[in-house]
Amino acid sequence: MELKNHQRNEITNLHVEEKIKKTIMDHYTFHSRLKEIWQKGYDNYQAGGREPGAYLTEEDQEFLNAIGANQQDVYDFTDDYIRSGGPDWETFWSVQSIRFHYFKLVMKSQPGTYIRPNDEYTPKNAELNGIRWLPRIIEKAQHKLRGELNPDVMYECGGDRQFLADHNLHPAEFLQLVWLNFDNPEAIAAYLEENSPALQKV
Repeated sequence: MELKNHQRNEITNLHVEEKIKKTIMDHYTFHSRLKEIWQKGYDNYQAGGREPGAYLTEEDQEFLNAIGANQQDVYDFTDDYIRSGGPDWETFWSVQSIRFHYFKLVMKSQPGTYIRPNDEYTPKNAELNGIRWLPRIIEKAQHKLRGELNPDVMYECGGDRQFLADHNLHPAEFLQLVWLNFDNPEAIAAYLEENSPALQKV
């Protein structure tokens, strides 16, 4: 049976609306969708899965791309949570939220362009204003914000967690601090000197 013009238009409009629904992410509830993917990663790791992203659907991958995340982010955080007890889901969400906002506001939803080789990262024993590890974690936080972390390098690894705990900083708090002072590491060091309990003179 031949469709009338208005019927064809209605069908076309439905297809367009459906396409828009698929391409526009729901920012208001994105944390719920992210937790579904985190839980998938957690369950997959517990079941013996050791290949990042092997359990993700095409829609999962599209969602991660839309928030400036990737399968390695999920794998690293679930891996460390299961093996070391942290970072937990709440930390993962808060860190990824800041990365998402940076991705949208600063990078205009464009992916990063440079992945630094692992051996070019600042050594772990490097210091800034006498604060060991600070140059390295600043560098890692910058790359986390830009989505340019080497897959073998994790922001919020065990060394980072110890550093942040020693200086009474949440991982998301430090990431925000680096965003606000992206090109001014001295300001970050000054903040720690003023606020870190480990650096206060008795």
